[in-house]
Amino acid sequence: MADAAVPDLTAKAEFKPHLFGKFYLLQQIAVGGMAEIYRARVPGAGGFEKELVVKRILRARAQDESFVRMLVREAMLTVQLTHSNVAQIYECGMYEGTYFISMELVNGVSMKEMMGAFARAGQAIRPEQAIFLVLQLLQGLAYAHRKTDALGNPLKIVHCDISPDNALVSFEGEVKLLDFGIARAAAESLSNYKEGMLMGKLGYVAPEQASLEKRWDHRVDIFAAGIILYELLTKQKPFPKATDVESLIQARKARVVPPTAIDPRLPKEIDHVLESALAYDPDDRFPDARAFADALVDLLFPTPHSSIQDSLGQQMKTVFAEKIAKQRSGRAHDPLIMKVLSNAAVAQGAEYAPQITPNPSPLSTLDGIPEVTPGPRRSPSGITRPRPVVRKGVPLPVTLFVGLVLAVGGAVGIHFGRVFLEPGFVVVTSDPAGAEVSLDGKPTGQLTPAVLEDVMLSQPHEVELRAHDAKTVNVAVQARPGDLVARAHGKLEVAVGAIVIASEPPGARVEVDGKVVGKTPLSVSGVRLDEPHRIDLALEGHDLDQFVVRPEKDGTRFTRRLTPSVGSR
Repeated sequence: MADAAVPDLTAKAEFKPHLFGKFYLLQQIAVGGMAEIYRARVPGAGGFEKELVVKRILRARAQDESFVRMLVREAMLTVQLTHSNVAQIYECGMYEGTYFISMELVNGVSMKEMMGAFARAGQAIRPEQAIFLVLQLLQGLAYAHRKTDALGNPLKIVHCDISPDNALVSFEGEVKLLDFGIARAAAESLSNYKEGMLMGKLGYVAPEQASLEKRWDHRVDIFAAGIILYELLTKQKPFPKATDVESLIQARKARVVPPTAIDPRLPKEIDHVLESALAYDPDDRFPDARAFADALVDLLFPTPHSSIQDSLGQQMKTVFAEKIAKQRSGRAHDPLIMKVLSNAAVAQGAEYAPQITPNPSPLSTLDGIPEVTPGPRRSPSGITRPRPVVRKGVPLPVTLFVGLVLAVGGAVGIHFGRVFLEPGFVVVTSDPAGAEVSLDGKPTGQLTPAVLEDVMLSQPHEVELRAHDAKTVNVAVQARPGDLVARAHGKLEVAVGAIVIASEPPGARVEVDGKVVGKTPLSVSGVRLDEPHRIDLALEGHDLDQFVVRPEKDGTRFTRRLTPSVGSR
Protein backbone atom coordinates (compact mmCIF):
# COMPACT_ATOMS: atom_id res chain seq x y z
CA MET A 1 0.00 0.00 0.00
CA ALA A 2 2.96 2.26 -0.57
CA ASP A 3 0.92 3.54 -3.46
CA ALA A 4 -1.38 5.53 -1.20
CA ALA A 5 0.45 8.71 -2.13
CA VAL A 6 -0.95 10.72 -4.99
CA PRO A 7 1.08 10.57 -8.15
CA ASP A 8 0.79 12.27 -11.51
CA LEU A 9 -2.93 12.46 -12.32
CA THR A 10 -2.37 12.01 -16.11
CA ALA A 11 -0.36 8.81 -15.79
CA LYS A 12 -3.32 6.46 -16.39
CA ALA A 13 -5.10 7.91 -19.42
CA GLU A 14 -7.10 4.73 -20.07
CA PHE A 15 -8.85 4.84 -16.69
CA LYS A 16 -12.51 5.89 -16.61
CA PRO A 17 -13.99 7.15 -13.32
CA HIS A 18 -16.86 4.99 -12.10
CA LEU A 19 -18.87 3.90 -9.10
CA PHE A 20 -17.64 0.97 -7.00
CA GLY A 21 -20.29 0.36 -4.38
CA LYS A 22 -20.43 3.52 -2.31
CA PHE A 23 -17.06 4.75 -3.60
CA TYR A 24 -16.62 7.18 -6.47
CA LEU A 25 -13.34 6.01 -8.00
CA LEU A 26 -12.00 9.23 -9.52
CA GLN A 27 -8.32 8.62 -10.32
CA GLN A 28 -6.28 5.48 -10.80
CA ILE A 29 -3.04 5.78 -8.84
CA ALA A 30 -1.38 2.47 -9.64
CA VAL A 31 -1.93 -1.09 -10.85
CA GLY A 32 0.23 -3.92 -9.58
CA GLY A 33 0.26 -7.67 -9.64
CA MET A 34 -1.98 -7.83 -6.58
CA ALA A 35 -4.26 -4.82 -6.56
CA GLU A 36 -5.41 -1.56 -8.12
CA ILE A 37 -5.07 1.67 -6.17
CA TYR A 38 -7.55 4.52 -6.62
CA ARG A 39 -8.19 7.99 -5.30
CA ALA A 40 -11.84 8.00 -4.30
CA ARG A 41 -14.58 9.94 -2.54
CA VAL A 42 -17.46 8.78 -0.39
CA PRO A 43 -20.49 11.09 -0.10
CA GLY A 44 -22.67 11.39 2.97
CA ALA A 45 -25.59 13.36 4.32
CA GLY A 46 -25.77 17.12 3.99
CA GLY A 47 -22.96 17.47 1.47
CA PHE A 48 -20.45 15.52 3.59
CA GLU A 49 -17.64 13.92 1.57
CA LYS A 50 -14.56 11.92 2.52
CA GLU A 51 -11.58 11.67 0.18
CA LEU A 52 -9.57 8.49 0.56
CA VAL A 53 -7.71 5.67 -1.18
CA VAL A 54 -9.33 2.42 -2.28
CA LYS A 55 -7.10 -0.60 -2.73
CA ARG A 56 -9.11 -3.03 -4.86
CA ILE A 57 -7.82 -6.57 -5.17
CA LEU A 58 -7.55 -7.92 -8.69
CA ARG A 59 -10.23 -10.49 -9.43
CA ALA A 60 -7.63 -13.09 -10.29
CA ARG A 61 -6.08 -12.70 -6.82
CA ALA A 62 -9.48 -12.76 -5.12
CA GLN A 63 -9.65 -16.50 -5.82
CA ASP A 64 -6.47 -17.03 -3.80
CA GLU A 65 -7.67 -17.76 -0.27
CA SER A 66 -4.23 -17.27 1.28
CA PHE A 67 -3.90 -13.86 -0.34
CA VAL A 68 -7.35 -12.82 0.86
CA ARG A 69 -6.41 -13.91 4.37
CA MET A 70 -3.28 -11.73 4.18
CA LEU A 71 -5.38 -8.78 3.06
CA VAL A 72 -7.87 -9.21 5.89
CA ARG A 73 -5.12 -9.64 8.49
CA GLU A 74 -3.36 -6.53 7.26
CA ALA A 75 -6.58 -4.55 7.55
CA MET A 76 -7.46 -6.00 10.98
CA LEU A 77 -4.01 -5.09 12.28
CA THR A 78 -3.66 -1.64 10.76
CA VAL A 79 -7.20 -0.50 11.60
CA GLN A 80 -6.19 -0.64 15.27
CA LEU A 81 -3.39 1.88 14.70
CA THR A 82 -4.51 5.50 15.07
CA HIS A 83 -1.49 7.78 15.05
CA SER A 84 -0.48 10.91 13.16
CA ASN A 85 2.54 9.09 11.68
CA VAL A 86 0.68 5.96 10.54
CA ALA A 87 -1.57 5.92 7.46
CA GLN A 88 -5.05 5.08 8.69
CA ILE A 89 -7.10 2.09 7.48
CA TYR A 90 -10.84 2.78 7.40
CA GLU A 91 -12.53 -0.33 6.09
CA CYS A 92 -12.01 -3.79 4.63
CA GLY A 93 -14.89 -5.23 2.63
CA MET A 94 -16.13 -6.96 -0.48
CA TYR A 95 -18.33 -5.62 -3.27
CA GLU A 96 -19.60 -7.77 -6.15
CA GLY A 97 -17.00 -10.41 -5.39
CA THR A 98 -14.09 -7.94 -5.21
CA TYR A 99 -12.23 -7.38 -1.95
CA PHE A 100 -11.07 -3.90 -1.07
CA ILE A 101 -9.44 -1.79 1.62
CA SER A 102 -10.19 1.89 2.06
CA MET A 103 -7.50 3.97 3.70
CA GLU A 104 -6.22 7.46 4.34
CA LEU A 105 -5.14 9.51 1.35
CA VAL A 106 -1.79 11.24 1.83
CA ASN A 107 -1.18 14.19 -0.44
CA GLY A 108 2.50 13.59 -1.01
CA VAL A 109 5.00 11.05 -2.30
CA SER A 110 7.02 8.15 -0.96
CA MET A 111 10.25 9.04 0.77
CA LYS A 112 12.06 7.21 -2.03
CA GLU A 113 10.44 9.45 -4.66
CA MET A 114 11.17 12.52 -2.54
CA MET A 115 14.87 11.64 -2.28
CA GLY A 116 15.15 11.14 -6.04
CA ALA A 117 13.21 14.30 -6.89
CA PHE A 118 15.25 16.44 -4.51
CA ALA A 119 18.47 15.12 -6.05
CA ARG A 120 17.29 15.88 -9.59
CA ALA A 121 16.14 19.35 -8.58
CA GLY A 122 19.44 20.10 -6.85
CA GLN A 123 17.64 20.54 -3.53
CA ALA A 124 19.62 19.33 -0.53
CA ILE A 125 17.93 17.57 2.37
CA ARG A 126 19.49 19.40 5.30
CA PRO A 127 20.71 17.38 8.31
CA GLU A 128 17.99 18.67 10.62
CA GLN A 129 15.35 17.78 8.00
CA ALA A 130 16.74 14.26 7.59
CA ILE A 131 16.69 13.80 11.35
CA PHE A 132 13.16 15.21 11.55
CA LEU A 133 11.89 12.83 8.87
CA VAL A 134 13.26 9.76 10.65
CA LEU A 135 12.09 11.11 14.00
CA GLN A 136 8.51 11.09 12.70
CA LEU A 137 9.00 7.59 11.31
CA LEU A 138 10.26 6.42 14.71
CA GLN A 139 7.30 8.01 16.48
CA GLY A 140 4.94 5.96 14.32
CA LEU A 141 7.01 2.83 14.95
CA ALA A 142 7.16 3.44 18.70
CA TYR A 143 3.37 3.67 18.75
CA ALA A 144 2.93 0.46 16.73
CA HIS A 145 5.49 -1.45 18.81
CA ARG A 146 3.75 -0.49 22.07
CA LYS A 147 0.17 -1.00 20.84
CA THR A 148 -2.07 -3.22 22.97
CA ASP A 149 -5.45 -4.78 22.31
CA ALA A 150 -8.69 -3.74 24.01
CA LEU A 151 -7.78 -5.83 27.08
CA GLY A 152 -4.33 -4.32 27.42
CA ASN A 153 -2.44 -7.28 25.97
CA PRO A 154 0.62 -6.27 23.88
CA LEU A 155 0.08 -6.87 20.17
CA LYS A 156 3.88 -7.06 19.69
CA ILE A 157 3.68 -5.58 16.20
CA VAL A 158 6.84 -5.60 14.09
CA HIS A 159 6.51 -3.88 10.72
CA CYS A 160 9.25 -6.02 9.08
CA ASP A 161 9.37 -3.92 5.90
CA ILE A 162 10.59 -0.44 6.86
CA SER A 163 12.01 1.30 3.79
CA PRO A 164 11.72 4.62 1.93
CA ASP A 165 9.01 2.99 -0.23
CA ASN A 166 6.79 2.49 2.81
CA ALA A 167 7.13 5.96 4.29
CA LEU A 168 5.06 8.71 2.72
CA VAL A 169 6.09 12.35 2.98
CA SER A 170 3.25 14.83 2.60
CA PHE A 171 3.68 18.13 0.83
CA GLU A 172 3.51 19.70 4.30
CA GLY A 173 6.58 17.76 5.49
CA GLU A 174 4.72 15.10 7.50
CA VAL A 175 5.66 11.40 7.48
CA LYS A 176 3.14 8.56 7.34
CA LEU A 177 4.18 4.95 7.85
CA LEU A 178 2.18 2.44 5.81
CA ASP A 179 2.06 -1.08 4.37
CA PHE A 180 1.83 -3.51 7.27
CA GLY A 181 1.26 -6.22 4.67
CA ILE A 182 3.95 -8.56 6.06
CA ALA A 183 3.85 -7.34 9.64
CA ARG A 184 4.46 -9.72 12.50
CA ALA A 185 2.20 -9.78 15.57
CA ALA A 186 1.72 -11.88 18.69
CA ALA A 187 -1.70 -13.10 17.53
CA GLU A 188 -1.58 -15.45 14.56
CA SER A 189 -4.86 -13.97 13.34
CA LEU A 190 -3.08 -10.62 12.82
CA SER A 191 0.32 -11.78 11.60
CA ASN A 192 1.26 -12.12 7.94
CA TYR A 193 4.97 -12.77 8.41
CA LYS A 194 5.86 -16.29 7.30
CA GLU A 195 8.33 -17.66 9.80
CA GLY A 196 11.30 -19.41 8.26
CA MET A 197 11.23 -17.11 5.22
CA LEU A 198 13.07 -13.88 4.56
CA MET A 199 10.45 -11.20 3.94
CA GLY A 200 11.18 -7.53 3.34
CA LYS A 201 13.54 -5.57 1.12
CA LEU A 202 17.12 -6.85 1.17
CA GLY A 203 18.59 -3.37 1.43
CA TYR A 204 16.88 -2.76 4.80
CA VAL A 205 16.80 -6.20 6.44
CA ALA A 206 18.55 -6.66 9.80
CA PRO A 207 21.13 -9.48 10.07
CA GLU A 208 19.17 -11.50 12.65
CA GLN A 209 16.07 -11.35 10.46
CA ALA A 210 18.09 -12.64 7.51
CA SER A 211 19.74 -15.49 9.42
CA LEU A 212 16.38 -17.27 9.82
CA GLU A 213 17.80 -19.05 12.86
CA LYS A 214 18.01 -16.34 15.52
CA ARG A 215 15.00 -15.02 17.39
CA TRP A 216 14.29 -11.43 16.53
CA ASP A 217 11.93 -8.65 17.59
CA HIS A 218 10.98 -5.02 16.97
CA ARG A 219 14.64 -4.00 16.81
CA VAL A 220 14.76 -5.07 13.15
CA ASP A 221 12.59 -2.00 12.46
CA ILE A 222 15.07 0.18 14.35
CA PHE A 223 17.90 -1.18 12.19
CA ALA A 224 15.98 -0.35 9.00
CA ALA A 225 15.20 3.16 10.27
CA GLY A 226 18.91 3.63 10.93
CA ILE A 227 19.71 2.75 7.31
CA ILE A 228 17.17 5.31 6.09
CA LEU A 229 18.69 8.03 8.31
CA TYR A 230 22.19 7.19 7.03
CA GLU A 231 21.01 7.47 3.41
CA LEU A 232 19.25 10.78 4.03
CA LEU A 233 22.31 12.27 5.71
CA THR A 234 25.04 10.98 3.39
CA LYS A 235 23.25 10.02 0.14
CA GLN A 236 25.14 6.71 0.42
CA LYS A 237 24.37 3.18 1.58
CA PRO A 238 25.88 2.16 4.93
CA PHE A 239 26.51 -1.46 3.86
CA PRO A 240 27.77 -3.19 0.70
CA LYS A 241 25.05 -4.34 -1.69
CA ALA A 242 23.76 -7.87 -1.03
CA THR A 243 22.18 -10.21 -3.56
CA ASP A 244 21.22 -13.13 -1.31
CA VAL A 245 20.91 -14.10 2.34
CA GLU A 246 24.54 -15.17 2.77
CA SER A 247 26.00 -12.01 1.25
CA LEU A 248 23.54 -9.90 3.23
CA ILE A 249 24.68 -11.33 6.57
CA GLN A 250 28.31 -10.75 5.64
CA ALA A 251 27.53 -7.23 4.42
CA ARG A 252 25.97 -6.35 7.77
CA LYS A 253 29.26 -7.20 9.50
CA ALA A 254 31.12 -4.57 7.46
CA ARG A 255 32.35 -1.47 9.25
CA VAL A 256 30.03 1.47 8.71
CA VAL A 257 31.83 4.63 7.65
CA PRO A 258 30.92 7.36 10.15
CA PRO A 259 28.61 9.92 8.55
CA THR A 260 30.86 12.80 9.59
CA ALA A 261 33.70 11.25 7.59
CA ILE A 262 31.50 11.68 4.49
CA ASP A 263 30.12 15.08 5.42
CA PRO A 264 32.17 16.94 8.05
CA ARG A 265 29.35 19.47 8.45
CA LEU A 266 27.24 16.88 10.29
CA PRO A 267 27.16 17.02 14.09
CA LYS A 268 29.69 14.63 15.63
CA GLU A 269 27.00 13.11 17.86
CA ILE A 270 25.27 11.58 14.82
CA ASP A 271 28.10 9.04 14.48
CA HIS A 272 27.30 7.52 17.87
CA VAL A 273 23.53 7.57 17.21
CA LEU A 274 23.89 5.64 13.95
CA GLU A 275 26.45 3.31 15.43
CA SER A 276 23.81 2.26 17.96
CA ALA A 277 21.02 2.03 15.39
CA LEU A 278 23.07 -0.06 12.93
CA ALA A 279 24.77 -2.40 15.42
CA TYR A 280 25.06 -5.97 14.17
CA ASP A 281 23.99 -7.38 17.54
CA PRO A 282 20.47 -6.21 18.41
CA ASP A 283 21.46 -6.01 22.09
CA ASP A 284 23.86 -3.21 21.13
CA ARG A 285 21.13 -1.18 19.47
CA PHE A 286 18.65 1.23 20.96
CA PRO A 287 16.24 -0.85 23.06
CA ASP A 288 13.21 0.66 21.36
CA ALA A 289 12.12 3.24 18.82
CA ARG A 290 11.41 5.81 21.50
CA ALA A 291 15.02 5.71 22.73
CA PHE A 292 16.22 6.20 19.14
CA ALA A 293 13.76 9.10 18.74
CA ASP A 294 14.89 10.69 22.01
CA ALA A 295 18.49 10.62 20.80
CA LEU A 296 17.44 12.43 17.63
CA VAL A 297 15.50 15.01 19.63
CA ASP A 298 18.69 15.75 21.57
CA LEU A 299 20.46 16.31 18.26
CA LEU A 300 17.79 18.67 17.00
CA PHE A 301 17.75 20.84 20.11
CA PRO A 302 17.48 23.80 20.19
CA THR A 303 16.01 23.88 16.66
CA PRO A 304 12.18 23.97 16.99
CA HIS A 305 10.39 21.10 15.28
CA SER A 306 7.89 23.46 13.71
CA SER A 307 10.53 25.49 11.91
CA ILE A 308 12.14 22.33 10.53
CA GLN A 309 8.81 21.03 9.25
CA ASP A 310 7.98 24.43 7.75
CA SER A 311 11.25 24.55 5.81
CA LEU A 312 10.86 20.94 4.69
CA GLY A 313 7.27 21.57 3.63
CA GLN A 314 8.34 24.61 1.63
CA GLN A 315 10.96 22.55 -0.19
CA MET A 316 8.43 19.80 -0.91
CA LYS A 317 6.06 22.36 -2.41
CA THR A 318 8.86 23.82 -4.51
CA VAL A 319 10.15 20.49 -5.84
CA PHE A 320 6.67 19.08 -6.44
CA ALA A 321 4.95 22.32 -7.51
CA GLU A 322 3.80 20.87 -10.85
CA LYS A 323 2.44 17.70 -9.26
CA ILE A 324 0.59 19.68 -6.58
CA ALA A 325 -0.94 21.96 -9.22
CA LYS A 326 -2.13 18.95 -11.24
CA GLN A 327 -3.65 17.33 -8.15
CA ARG A 328 -5.54 20.49 -7.26
CA SER A 329 -6.80 20.91 -10.82
CA GLY A 330 -7.85 17.27 -10.95
CA ARG A 331 -9.81 17.55 -7.72
CA ALA A 332 -11.66 20.58 -9.05
CA HIS A 333 -13.53 18.26 -11.42
CA ASP A 334 -14.62 15.76 -8.76
CA PRO A 335 -18.04 17.28 -7.95
CA LEU A 336 -19.16 17.33 -11.59
CA ILE A 337 -17.80 13.84 -12.26
CA MET A 338 -19.66 12.52 -9.21
CA LYS A 339 -22.84 14.29 -10.29
CA VAL A 340 -22.72 12.75 -13.75
CA LEU A 341 -21.93 9.29 -12.36
CA SER A 342 -24.81 9.60 -9.93
CA ASN A 343 -27.20 10.63 -12.72
CA ALA A 344 -25.97 7.78 -14.90
CA ALA A 345 -26.42 5.28 -12.07
CA VAL A 346 -29.98 6.45 -11.44
CA ALA A 347 -30.80 6.33 -15.15
CA GLN A 348 -29.47 2.77 -15.34
CA GLY A 349 -31.53 1.67 -12.37
CA ALA A 350 -28.70 1.31 -9.88
CA GLU A 351 -29.78 0.35 -6.39
CA TYR A 352 -27.23 2.69 -4.84
CA ALA A 353 -26.98 6.14 -6.37
CA PRO A 354 -26.25 8.88 -3.80
CA GLN A 355 -27.40 12.33 -4.75
CA ILE A 356 -24.50 14.73 -5.30
CA THR A 357 -24.68 18.51 -5.35
CA PRO A 358 -21.91 19.92 -7.55
CA ASN A 359 -19.60 22.52 -6.09
CA PRO A 360 -20.92 25.85 -7.37
CA SER A 361 -17.48 27.43 -7.51
CA PRO A 362 -15.68 27.77 -10.88
CA LEU A 363 -13.63 24.74 -11.79
CA SER A 364 -10.14 24.91 -13.25
CA THR A 365 -8.96 22.83 -16.21
CA LEU A 366 -6.43 20.03 -16.56
CA ASP A 367 -5.52 18.31 -19.79
CA GLY A 368 -5.43 14.55 -19.69
CA ILE A 369 -8.38 13.85 -17.37
CA PRO A 370 -9.92 10.62 -18.72
CA GLU A 371 -13.46 10.12 -19.89
CA VAL A 372 -16.17 8.83 -17.58
CA THR A 373 -18.27 5.73 -17.96
CA PRO A 374 -21.12 4.60 -15.72
CA GLY A 375 -20.61 1.76 -13.28
CA PRO A 376 -21.98 -1.80 -13.57
CA ARG A 377 -25.62 -1.94 -14.64
CA ARG A 378 -28.28 -3.35 -12.35
CA SER A 379 -31.89 -2.92 -13.48
CA PRO A 380 -34.64 -3.55 -10.93
CA SER A 381 -38.07 -2.83 -12.33
CA GLY A 382 -40.01 0.31 -11.70
CA ILE A 383 -37.08 2.72 -11.89
CA THR A 384 -37.83 6.19 -13.25
CA ARG A 385 -35.14 7.40 -15.64
CA PRO A 386 -34.72 11.14 -15.15
CA ARG A 387 -32.90 13.28 -17.63
CA PRO A 388 -29.26 13.75 -16.58
CA VAL A 389 -28.22 17.18 -15.39
CA VAL A 390 -25.11 18.90 -16.74
CA ARG A 391 -24.20 22.32 -15.41
CA LYS A 392 -23.80 25.19 -17.82
CA GLY A 393 -20.60 27.07 -18.27
CA VAL A 394 -18.30 24.77 -16.28
CA PRO A 395 -14.81 24.82 -17.84
CA LEU A 396 -13.48 21.29 -18.27
CA PRO A 397 -10.86 19.76 -20.56
CA VAL A 398 -11.75 18.18 -23.87
CA THR A 399 -11.33 14.52 -22.95
CA LEU A 400 -13.24 14.86 -19.70
CA PHE A 401 -16.19 16.64 -21.31
CA VAL A 402 -16.49 14.11 -24.09
CA GLY A 403 -16.41 11.22 -21.63
CA LEU A 404 -18.81 12.86 -19.22
CA VAL A 405 -21.42 13.75 -21.76
CA LEU A 406 -21.16 10.45 -23.61
CA ALA A 407 -21.63 8.72 -20.26
CA VAL A 408 -24.81 10.72 -19.69
CA GLY A 409 -26.02 10.01 -23.20
CA GLY A 410 -25.32 6.31 -22.89
CA ALA A 411 -26.97 6.11 -19.49
CA VAL A 412 -30.23 7.70 -20.53
CA GLY A 413 -31.10 4.94 -22.97
CA ILE A 414 -34.15 6.66 -24.46
CA HIS A 415 -35.85 5.18 -27.47
CA PHE A 416 -34.39 6.40 -30.80
CA GLY A 417 -37.54 8.14 -31.98
CA ARG A 418 -37.98 9.95 -28.71
CA VAL A 419 -34.40 11.20 -28.77
CA PHE A 420 -34.84 12.42 -32.31
CA LEU A 421 -37.65 14.70 -31.17
CA GLU A 422 -36.01 15.93 -27.97
CA PRO A 423 -33.30 18.57 -27.62
CA GLY A 424 -29.79 17.45 -26.76
CA PHE A 425 -26.37 18.70 -25.70
CA VAL A 426 -23.58 20.26 -27.73
CA VAL A 427 -20.11 19.85 -26.26
CA VAL A 428 -18.00 22.79 -27.45
CA THR A 429 -14.24 22.64 -27.06
CA SER A 430 -11.30 24.58 -28.40
CA ASP A 431 -7.56 24.35 -28.47
CA PRO A 432 -6.56 26.34 -26.49
CA ALA A 433 -9.56 26.65 -24.19
CA GLY A 434 -11.20 29.89 -23.13
CA ALA A 435 -12.91 30.98 -26.35
CA GLU A 436 -16.25 32.83 -26.34
CA VAL A 437 -18.99 30.61 -27.75
CA SER A 438 -21.81 31.70 -30.06
CA LEU A 439 -24.40 29.33 -31.47
CA ASP A 440 -25.97 30.20 -34.81
CA GLY A 441 -24.78 33.79 -34.42
CA LYS A 442 -26.11 34.24 -30.88
CA PRO A 443 -23.64 34.60 -27.96
CA THR A 444 -24.13 31.94 -25.27
CA GLY A 445 -22.17 33.68 -22.53
CA GLN A 446 -19.99 30.58 -22.10
CA LEU A 447 -16.29 29.95 -22.57
CA THR A 448 -14.83 26.72 -23.89
CA PRO A 449 -15.00 23.98 -22.82
CA ALA A 450 -18.75 24.40 -22.52
CA VAL A 451 -21.97 22.43 -22.72
CA LEU A 452 -24.90 23.93 -24.60
CA GLU A 453 -28.24 22.48 -23.53
CA ASP A 454 -31.63 22.25 -25.26
CA VAL A 455 -30.22 22.20 -28.79
CA MET A 456 -32.32 20.48 -31.47
CA LEU A 457 -29.71 18.24 -33.03
CA SER A 458 -32.01 17.21 -35.85
CA GLN A 459 -31.24 20.64 -37.36
CA PRO A 460 -27.89 22.00 -38.64
CA HIS A 461 -26.03 24.41 -36.35
CA GLU A 462 -22.84 26.43 -36.46
CA VAL A 463 -20.66 27.43 -33.53
CA GLU A 464 -18.47 30.52 -33.59
CA LEU A 465 -15.37 30.61 -31.39
CA ARG A 466 -13.86 33.99 -30.68
CA ALA A 467 -10.87 34.70 -28.45
CA HIS A 468 -8.54 37.58 -27.82
CA ASP A 469 -5.31 37.28 -29.80
CA ALA A 470 -6.78 34.49 -31.98
CA LYS A 471 -8.59 34.19 -35.28
CA THR A 472 -12.33 33.72 -35.15
CA VAL A 473 -13.29 30.15 -36.03
CA ASN A 474 -16.63 28.84 -37.30
CA VAL A 475 -17.33 25.16 -36.75
CA ALA A 476 -20.28 23.08 -37.88
CA VAL A 477 -21.94 21.03 -35.14
CA GLN A 478 -21.26 17.34 -35.74
CA ALA A 479 -24.52 15.48 -35.18
CA ARG A 480 -26.49 12.65 -36.72
CA PRO A 481 -30.26 12.10 -36.53
CA GLY A 482 -31.09 10.52 -33.20
CA ASP A 483 -27.97 11.74 -31.37
CA LEU A 484 -28.38 13.06 -27.85
CA VAL A 485 -24.89 14.53 -27.73
CA ALA A 486 -23.00 16.41 -30.46
CA ARG A 487 -19.57 17.95 -30.63
CA ALA A 488 -17.98 21.08 -32.01
CA HIS A 489 -14.24 21.55 -31.74
CA GLY A 490 -12.08 24.30 -33.16
CA LYS A 491 -8.38 25.03 -33.19
CA LEU A 492 -7.61 28.65 -32.49
CA GLU A 493 -4.66 30.10 -34.36
CA VAL A 494 -2.69 32.98 -32.98
CA ALA A 495 -3.78 36.18 -34.71
CA VAL A 496 -1.65 38.75 -32.90
CA GLY A 497 1.96 39.53 -33.63
CA ALA A 498 4.40 42.28 -34.47
CA ILE A 499 4.90 44.27 -37.65
CA VAL A 500 8.06 46.16 -38.58
CA ILE A 501 7.75 49.52 -40.32
CA ALA A 502 10.69 51.38 -41.86
CA SER A 503 10.98 54.39 -44.12
CA GLU A 504 13.51 56.05 -46.40
CA PRO A 505 14.51 58.44 -45.06
CA PRO A 506 13.94 57.27 -41.45
CA GLY A 507 12.39 59.24 -38.60
CA ALA A 508 8.82 59.37 -39.92
CA ARG A 509 6.02 59.50 -37.37
CA VAL A 510 3.96 56.29 -37.47
CA GLU A 511 0.23 56.05 -36.88
CA VAL A 512 -1.50 52.65 -36.87
CA ASP A 513 -5.28 52.88 -37.14
CA GLY A 514 -5.11 56.53 -36.09
CA LYS A 515 -2.89 55.98 -33.07
CA VAL A 516 0.66 57.35 -32.93
CA VAL A 517 3.03 54.49 -32.03
CA GLY A 518 6.51 55.95 -32.66
CA LYS A 519 8.98 56.80 -35.40
CA THR A 520 10.57 54.68 -38.11
CA PRO A 521 12.25 52.27 -37.99
CA LEU A 522 9.79 50.72 -35.57
CA SER A 523 8.46 47.33 -34.43
CA VAL A 524 4.81 47.45 -33.39
CA SER A 525 3.62 44.54 -31.23
CA GLY A 526 0.10 43.41 -30.39
CA VAL A 527 -1.21 43.82 -33.92
CA ARG A 528 -4.04 41.64 -35.21
CA LEU A 529 -2.61 39.79 -38.17
CA ASP A 530 -5.94 38.73 -39.62
CA GLU A 531 -7.43 42.21 -39.86
CA PRO A 532 -6.65 45.20 -42.15
CA HIS A 533 -4.80 48.19 -40.66
CA ARG A 534 -4.27 51.71 -41.98
CA ILE A 535 -0.74 53.01 -41.53
CA ASP A 536 0.19 56.70 -41.86
CA LEU A 537 3.82 57.85 -42.20
CA ALA A 538 4.47 61.57 -41.73
CA LEU A 539 7.89 63.20 -42.12
CA GLU A 540 8.52 66.92 -42.40
CA GLY A 541 9.37 67.89 -45.96
CA HIS A 542 7.70 64.79 -47.37
CA ASP A 543 4.24 63.85 -48.55
CA LEU A 544 2.02 61.94 -46.16
CA ASP A 545 2.23 58.23 -46.98
CA GLN A 546 -0.92 56.24 -46.26
CA PHE A 547 -1.41 52.54 -46.96
CA VAL A 548 -3.52 49.61 -45.77
CA VAL A 549 -2.10 46.17 -44.95
CA ARG A 550 -3.45 42.81 -43.84
CA PRO A 551 -0.34 41.21 -42.22
CA GLU A 552 -1.36 37.57 -42.68
CA LYS A 553 -1.63 38.27 -46.43
CA ASP A 554 0.81 41.14 -47.05
CA GLY A 555 3.56 40.16 -44.60
CA THR A 556 4.81 41.77 -41.42
CA ARG A 557 7.71 43.93 -42.69
CA PHE A 558 7.08 47.14 -44.61
CA THR A 559 9.63 49.63 -45.96
CA ARG A 560 8.25 52.77 -47.62
CA ARG A 561 10.14 55.30 -49.74
CA LEU A 562 8.75 58.72 -48.85
CA THR A 563 8.20 61.32 -51.58
CA PRO A 564 9.62 64.82 -50.93
CA SER A 565 6.99 67.55 -50.86
CA VAL A 566 6.76 69.83 -53.94
CA GLY A 567 8.08 72.86 -52.09
CA SER A 568 11.08 70.97 -50.69
CA ARG A 569 12.37 69.38 -53.91
